[in-house]
Formats: sequence, C-alpha cells, structure tokens
Amino acid sequence: MFQVLSKDRNLKSGQVLLSILISIAVFAILTRAIFTLVASSFDLVNFNRSRITARHLAQEKIELARNLPYDQIGTVGGIPNGILAEEENIQRNGLNFLVKTSIIFVDDDFDLTAPNDTDPEDYKRMRVEVSWEGLAASRKNPIVLITDITSQQASGSTTGGTLVILVFNANGQAVSQAEVTITAPSLTPPVNVTQTTGNDGKVTLPGAEPCNSCYQITVTKSGFSTDRTYSTSEVTNPIKPHASLLDGEVTQVSFQIDLVGIINIASVDSRENNFAVKGSVPFRLRGNKIIGTNTLGQYVYKLDTNYTTDSGGNFNLPNAEWDTYQVIMPTATSWDISGTEPLLPVSLIPGGTIDLTFAVEPHTSHSLLTIIREPSQSLIASASARLYDGVGFDQTLVSGESGNPDFGQAFFSNLGETTYQIEATASGYLNFNGNFDVTGYTVGEVVLTPE
Repeated sequence: MFQVLSKDRNLKSGQVLLSILISIAVFAILTRAIFTLVASSFDLVNFNRSRITARHLAQEKIELARNLPYDQIGTVGGIPNGILAEEENIQRNGLNFLVKTSIIFVDDDFDLTAPNDTDPEDYKRMRVEVSWEGLAASRKNPIVLITDITSQQASGSTTGGTLVILVFNANGQAVSQAEVTITAPSLTPPVNVTQTTGNDGKVTLPGAEPCNSCYQITVTKSGFSTDRTYSTSEVTNPIKPHASLLDGEVTQVSFQIDLVGIINIASVDSRENNFAVKGSVPFRLRGNKIIGTNTLGQYVYKLDTNYTTDSGGNFNLPNAEWDTYQVIMPTATSWDISGTEPLLPVSLIPGGTIDLTFAVEPHTSHSLLTIIREPSQSLIASASARLYDGVGFDQTLVSGESGNPDFGQAFFSNLGETTYQIEATASGYLNFNGNFDVTGYTVGEVVLTPE
C-alpha cells in the first residue's frame, strides 16, 4: 500500500513539473512575440519619422532653387553651373542625412531636339535625393523629388553647346542606369558632374561650355566594365580623346560597357614532367581592344599587363572585360609556352568565365610551337611531327593527347635562327611537308587533310 501511494505522488509531481515547463515555454514564446511586435513598431515609427524629415529637406532644397535667379540654378561644377552643392550632409533630429542634387537642361521635343533645335536649353530639371543613416536607415529607399524649372527669359539667354553621351552593351543595345561622370578641371569654374543614363542609354547636357579636348568622360555601372576617354599624355593618339565642344554645336560620344567575367589561369610544367604544378610563373596578359597608338604608331591595348601565378600555379582575374585575350611571356623570361588548353587566343563573353592552362619549358633563344589540326580547325592528337634542318638537327615529337595542356601541339626548343623542314603524319590523314622560318619564339600551324 505504501509503495502505491509513493508512485502516485511521484506521478503527480511529474505532471506538475511538466505543466510548469509548458507554461514557461508558452510565456517565453508570447513574451518574444510581444517584444518583436514592439520593436517592429518602434522601427516603423522611426522609419516614417525619418522619411518625413527627408521629404522636408528635399522640399526645402527645391524651394531654395525656385527662389534663385534662373542663371544661378545649377550645381557647383555641374552642367549647368550654379551655386547649389551637388552633395551635402545635414544633421536633423539626431540623424545624418545625405542630400544629392542634380540639375540638367532638358531639350524637350516639343520644339525639335538638337542639332535641329538651335536653342536646346528649354528648361531645367532638378532631382533631389535624400538618404539617411541610423537604426531605421533609408538603405535602398531614399526620398526622391523631381521638378522642372522654367524661365520666360531663358529662351535664347543660354550659350554653349550640347554634349550627348550614348552607352551601349556588347550587342549594341542601350544600357540604362549607367553612371556617366564628366569632369573638366581646366574650365572656370571646373566641371565635375555625374548623371545616369535613361532607358535609351543616353545622357544629354545642353548648355555645356565650349572648349577644346577638355571634357573627361567615364562610364560605368555596378557589375559592368568601364569605358572612358583618354588624354594625349596617356595615349599619344587616342581613339577616344577627351571631348571637345563648339558653341551652338552638338558633340556626341559613344561608349560600350557590359557585364564583367572571370579569367582563371593555371601554369604547369612540361609534358616530360607530367604537367606537374608550376608556381610563380610570370606571364603577360593582353586583350585585343585598342585605345590608340603610341609615338611609333604601335597599338596601345586597353589591357596589357604582367602577372605571376601563385605558388600553386594559379591566377584569377575577376572583373575581366569581354574581349579576346593572349597569354605571352614577358620580354625578359625564363620560360617558353609549350602548349595551352584551350588554344590561344581565348574569347571572354560578357559575364562569362575562361579556364586556361599553359605549360612551360625553360626558355631558349629560338623555339617552335607546332599546332596540328585538320581543315575544320579541330586539333589532332598523337600526330607525328619531324623537324629537321638538313645540317644536323633532326627531332621527332608527337602532339599531345586530348585533355592535356598541349593537346594537338608539339614544342621544339633550343633551335637556331633558320628555316626548318617539317614532316607531319597521322593515321587517316595525308602526309604533310612544309617549312617554317624560326626566329625567337615562333608559332606555326600544320593542317592535315583527311584521306
């Protein structure tokens, strides 16, 4: 009987304890929900209060502009130039607000547009953007107010030319929301203004001051490449020089930007060393895009830079522009390229990725990289290539297998500066006989015709 009562007490005690634990858990859940609701309400109140303050600041800026003389309505260093700051920090109600002001002339199509419109400065458009920091920060939702300001006396009172910037992608399509930064430090006052392209990929700035090669223009967008103009001190004969502008004329400059990609490069040892990792190999990466010529009339490439693979034989180039690329050994080098996979040059599409591996052998003054392929441009593995000069040098190599860094390639090193004969054979193909003039590092192609 005593044992039964003891068991009943233990059972009841366990039930009470379980009830207490459940009550505590429910109370904790309800308390957390209440605190979350209170915190969210507090954040919402603060956010709305900050937005109201930001709207008041934007309205103040617009009213200030509306009460200025028309010819003073503009930003310092802007087009048009004026007395308003392009950016300013204002403290209000314990928060830091960033006020960005943009003012441009608008060439409205109601009376034609430049160059057919000889007076394209129809009115001014003012855009005020206010963002703020703090617990209830604006983040990606700033306050933006836009207004147009006209003057009955404005027509015919503004001098200058019209600067038109067009931005396209690699396929010739307009790029919207691209940032166009225009500076002209030689003007008085200096110009320093940033505008954003519309859906037509265009920025039009009437009323710009005439000058000779003074407008420095840079175009970019997040995740995109950059295009810009160049001075003659950077490139002797730039293809896209700094823009000039004549009074009453239109200057139009086009730029191309697109999504950036990634280039991954690996360096390995020769076939004789089983393509083992070869780290710390210097190389030169050169694109195909040209920005002008130098004093000797030689091309100046947009990208032509020396790099070095790391100790693991790897190199990564993020934010690479779409282009066609070559890997070349620097002028002073200890290595020669004995094969690449894929074959050079390689093309990077917008937003694409290239994985390139190159094999190296010790540098010699004269060498020949032989590429063996069929008329369709497909590479041929295990083809025999005999190179000889008729006076003592005679060497036969086999082209690399598929998947190797020297697929379809055979590398002859330690050669002389002379003309060599070559015989190439492969199963299922007609024999090839030809010759190569070898000077320095030489690349030659052999095309085998199917039987």
